[in-house]
Amino acid sequence: MAKIIFILQRRGDKSADDMRKHWSGEKHLSRIRQLPGLTRFTQNYIVASPGGHLCDGVGELWFADDKTMEKTLNSADMGAAVESAKEFLDMERTGLVIVEEKTVISV
Repeated sequence: MAKIIFILQRRGDKSADDMRKHWSGEKHLSRIRQLPGLTRFTQNYIVASPGGHLCDGVGELWFADDKTMEKTLNSADMGAAVESAKEFLDMERTGLVIVEEKTVISV
């Protein structure tokens, strides 16, 4: 399984509520649903940040394998999703990491 984590920073002209409405809205989600090979998408809303403001949200995209993920990252559909995100995210401060998930405890 391959996973991308996006660390999201909203645009300066958007409130946290506006950013969430755009991020969870049908216009953006329709772009995400089009990503080839996507098996799961999670939106994590920041409700507290005890050490100070780190980000406005964390998105997670899962794919069956690295090859599928890499193909998706370079696809026109991903380009369309990025264009949609520009409507509510500060793309200069938003980033992504590709991770290897390791379950340590599962109850």
